[in-house]
Amino acid sequence: MALEHQIEVNEMSVRHALANSFHSTDPGTHAWRGTTGTDATVVCDVLTGEDGRPYVRIWADLMDAPDQSGELDRVILIENANLVLGRLVHTGGRLRVEHGILAGTTMAAVEVQASVWTVGWTASAYAERIETLIRHSKPVPPVPEPPAALRRDAAYHVDITTRRVQRFLDERFGGFQHDPDWGYHGAFGSARVFVDVLPVLEDSTAVRASSPVLSDIDLGDELALELIRLGQLGPFGVFSYLPSRREVWFEHGILGDDLDQVELESAIEVVAEVADGQDDALAARFGGRRYADLTG
Repeated sequence: MALEHQIEVNEMSVRHALANSFHSTDPGTHAWRGTTGTDATVVCDVLTGEDGRPYVRIWADLMDAPDQSGELDRVILIENANLVLGRLVHTGGRLRVEHGILAGTTMAAVEVQASVWTVGWTASAYAERIETLIRHSKPVPPVPEPPAALRRDAAYHVDITTRRVQRFLDERFGGFQHDPDWGYHGAFGSARVFVDVLPVLEDSTAVRASSPVLSDIDLGDELALELIRLGQLGPFGVFSYLPSRREVWFEHGILGDDLDQVELESAIEVVAEVADGQDDALAARFGGRRYADLTG
C-alpha cells in the first residue's frame, strides 16, 4: 500500500481530539493520558510500525499479572472473543486492554474519542470478572455489556456503514461474497476473511474483519501461550477462542464512523496475513483444521 495514501498522525492531533472530551492529566512521555469517567487511566501513544506507517496505540492497565501461564492466557483468549474493539494483552507483568488505530486517508476525532472511551470502560468493567476467573472464585460476574446502539435508528447507522463497506470491497477486491448470517467474505490463500458491521456505543458502528484460523481444536496451555505470543507480535488484531465451537479466530475491529477505504483495506490485510500465514504451522503443531480443510 502506498504510503502517500496514509495521513500523518501526530501527538497534537490526538490531544486536540481528546481535549474537550475527557479529563486530561500530565501525559509525561505519552501523547495523552487521562480518565474517561471510570477508575481506569487511559494512555495514548503515537508510534511507527515496521512498515513506516504511524499509528495510535490506546491502552489502560487492568491488573497486575506477574506470571505468564497457560491458564491466564486461556482466560485472555476466551475473553477476547467478547470484545469488539480492542484486545487483552499480557505484557510487562500487567494485564492490559489496548486498541490500535491505523488511520487511512482520514482520522476523525470521533474515532480517537470512541476508542479511548472503550479502552477505559473495558479495563474497568472487566477487572472483577477476569480476577474471578483467574482465582476460580464464584460466582463469576456476567460478560459486561457496553452501552449499545439500542436506539430506533441503530439499524440505519449499520445500513449506512454496510453500504460503504460493500462499495470499498467492490472497488478494492472486486467484491466479496455475502452471507446473511456471516456478512461479506473472501478467500486469502488457505484462509477466509469475513467482514461484518456491528452497532456499538450509542450511535456508532464497528466494522470487524475476522478469520477462523483453526476449528475442532481444544485450547491447551501450549496453544494458548503460542497464540498470545503471536498476537502480540503486531499492534493490530487479536486471537480469540470460542469454547462452544472449539475454534480459534483472528480479528481486528475498527470504528465504522468516517470509515475510509485505506483503513478497511488495512484491517482486512492484517487479518488475512496472520490467518493465512499462521494456520498451516499451528495446525501442524497443535492439530485442528484450517478453513481450507473444512471446505475441501
